[in-house]
Amino acid sequence: MSQTLRKFIPCSCTFLALCAGMGSILAAGQGSFLLSAQLILVSLILDGLDGTLARLLRGQTVFGAELDTFVDVTSFGIAPAVLLYFYPGGLQTVPFWGLALAFLYVMSGAARLSRFRAVDPYRGQRGFLGLPITTAAGFVAAYLIALESPWAAALPLLSLRDGPLAAGFWLAVLAMLALQVSRIRYSKPTKNPKVLIPFMACVVMLFIPAVAIYSAAVMFAYGVWFAFISPFFFRRFLAHLPPEEDLEVAATGKGGEEDDP
Repeated sequence: MSQTLRKFIPCSCTFLALCAGMGSILAAGQGSFLLSAQLILVSLILDGLDGTLARLLRGQTVFGAELDTFVDVTSFGIAPAVLLYFYPGGLQTVPFWGLALAFLYVMSGAARLSRFRAVDPYRGQRGFLGLPITTAAGFVAAYLIALESPWAAALPLLSLRDGPLAAGFWLAVLAMLALQVSRIRYSKPTKNPKVLIPFMACVVMLFIPAVAIYSAAVMFAYGVWFAFISPFFFRRFLAHLPPEEDLEVAATGKGGEEDDP
């Protein structure tokens, strides 16, 4: 395989992820909220796949690394904020504070990505400083897919406006935005097939109406665990990694911190 093709394949996947993120924004603006949430997850899958392809094909490029950052801020920063704003009972119902939170969502994600690129020469190989931007995006998408599922009407507690689940959801989102710019260390669990394979299965199930709500519940619980509990086990994650001096500085590598969802 030519070197040009090795570079073209992962970058094409990245562009598709960017298109999915843009599609999510357009779908939310047109009132297709289920599609908007699903496209965020499609972008998440493609964003993980491009980094994997780049490593397998040895097609890492500086261009790919820069492009990946634009995908992340579009699909996992802007798209979830737009979805939360336009969703019925969402941020637009609280004119000032809703708009402020939408802006805060985007700014937190942009700051998270900018700081990652500036301070981590190993591109997440030894974990992340601050919560990865994909966590909050997947958390939001999974919850709204559950709200759009056929079973949602039978579950009065499942709401975006009223009740304990709604309050817990908004508090969790705010906490995740703060954690994205925190100095708390996080592992990269999707390097482990025991985590990656079930995660991919859950994402696929979100597209099946009959079981979407169950998959969303699993992803919701995982988002809470990863964001708020997993940092306590960060040292255990480091203990299984090669020494820092054995890792290659990835200044010219493909993709940003969110290469894996």
